[in-house]
Amino acid sequence: MSVTDQPAPPAPAGARHAHGLTRRRKIVVAGVGVAAAAALVAGGIAVTGAYFTSQATVSGQSVGTATVAITAGTATSSAPISAASLLPGDSESTTIDLANTGSEDVYYTIRLPKTAGGDTALESAIQVEVAVGAASETRSLTAWQAGALQIGPALAAAGGQTMTVTISLPTTADNTLQGLDAGFTAQIDAIQARNTTAPTAGWVAD
Repeated sequence: MSVTDQPAPPAPAGARHAHGLTRRRKIVVAGVGVAAAAALVAGGIAVTGAYFTSQATVSGQSVGTATVAITAGTATSSAPISAASLLPGDSESTTIDLANTGSEDVYYTIRLPKTAGGDTALESAIQVEVAVGAASETRSLTAWQAGALQIGPALAAAGGQTMTVTISLPTTADNTLQGLDAGFTAQIDAIQARNTTAPTAGWVAD
């Protein structure tokens, strides 16, 4: 027998075993992958064809919001308070016209935020009265910073109201208040009346 005709020497037993094991593992893994893919495809088909469906629509729906707006301005028959030479016992007043220019009834409060840089002694001494209809409140300008006057009845849409603001310097004011300055703004805050609990009229502390 020539060298070329001789059978190849058998591979070691361990090598054949390892080679066969490796091949079998590859086949098993490939088989699992194919099975999973088939399950996904079948599952997708089942879901899309599981039920009969139908849909109907009604068009033409629309949504819009209301407006809440209040304006305030000095009445034409009045003028802003400008008391440059106030003496003990003096008082000055102004009339302010309020108007509900929105589309809904509103509740509102009145605040008097002081102007920055005013003399604190005069702010504590000066008395400010706000009157709207039957409601009124009188406090020092300093005390006004801690709350607001709540007006009870709602102001109707397109309605108006008159507000009077009066300042006075008590007769108890002494010489320490000479030459001082202070100022404030009338601030009106409105909120929709519909879907809002009716407020209690009067002073509301912050």
